[in-house]
Amino acid sequence: MKLIPLLAIPAVGIAFATSLSDPASEWVVRASTSMSTPRAAHQATILSPNEVLLTGGCSGPGCSPIENSAEIYNLDTGRATPTKPMHDRRVSHVAARMPDGRILVAGGWTGVATTSSAEVFDAQRGAFLPVGALATPRMDATATSMSDGSILVIGGASATNQPIARSEVFGSSELSFRPAASLIEARAHHTAIRLPDNRILLAGGMRARNIATRSAELYDPITNRFVQTGPMLQARCKHAAVLLKDGRVLVLAGSNDCDDRNRVAETEFYDPKTGTFSQGPRLLNPRYKIASAATVLRSGEVVIAGDANDVEVWTPGESSFARASGGIGRGLAFSTATALPSGDVLVTGGYNDEIRATSEAWLVSRRSPTRVRN
Repeated sequence: MKLIPLLAIPAVGIAFATSLSDPASEWVVRASTSMSTPRAAHQATILSPNEVLLTGGCSGPGCSPIENSAEIYNLDTGRATPTKPMHDRRVSHVAARMPDGRILVAGGWTGVATTSSAEVFDAQRGAFLPVGALATPRMDATATSMSDGSILVIGGASATNQPIARSEVFGSSELSFRPAASLIEARAHHTAIRLPDNRILLAGGMRARNIATRSAELYDPITNRFVQTGPMLQARCKHAAVLLKDGRVLVLAGSNDCDDRNRVAETEFYDPKTGTFSQGPRLLNPRYKIASAATVLRSGEVVIAGDANDVEVWTPGESSFARASGGIGRGLAFSTATALPSGDVLVTGGYNDEIRATSEAWLVSRRSPTRVRN
């Protein structure tokens, strides 16, 4: 049985913005070196100050085939160089950096099933090494690095697209997973953000097929328990979330039925001091399938790409998002946006409304030198 539950529904390519650029914008989008392989629903993980590791994803029409390929995008040389392949094909998997610089890649959809396999990329060897497998095969989960160097994998979906309540911890020393607490509510396509006090905020996601939830939970690594918080102002899944410099979390866009029919442009803030959500600035474009397409810079600005023709930037304290000059030129779902040490953002891949992945990449940069806000 060939089944790709999350990817089989086309994204409708509608340009919601009336203009693709704002000549007065402080930010500009420029085409960068293309990847060696088209990718969507892949992962992009910082490998070194000038390198990003791109893993897996789907590369062809209909989001098939599924890739076991990986490549290193070097910002200094402007080259994307293939690495040795992963041991397994995977799309909609998780990836997280370990304290020693190695990168964990786990789970995902292989093209025929969800997988429990996991592997670690070792840059010194230039290869992926198999490690202990997940106890539960899953796709559309989250992986969050914790203060002790371990990585918490939360939720996700089964091969039949049913949300999962189980979580697991990957130990960077033992290179294997151990069971962790179960969620209060099973969920996939959610977001997970580590707060300054080391608790992890889970927000939204799919609680049943095509049914989004507005619930939120907090994971406490000391007690190994999930407790309820929130809820959000509205249900959303396939959304994004980022940690702001003031300790709050900004939750962005998504869909309140997990499909393209009910994309939203609203955002909301989570305040860990009160455990409540409040209304945030509205995006210029409704967006979904953007879990990896929003990021926050050291300067505090939030950059969001994906599922629209343009890139938007929010500066803390401002009442609205601003449109970057230039654009991607198409609405791409399941692309990635990676904040670089340079202050730029690397946007890679995604698929269009015909579910065809691209190998293109872009850099989002400030026109003038970055001004870091203290």
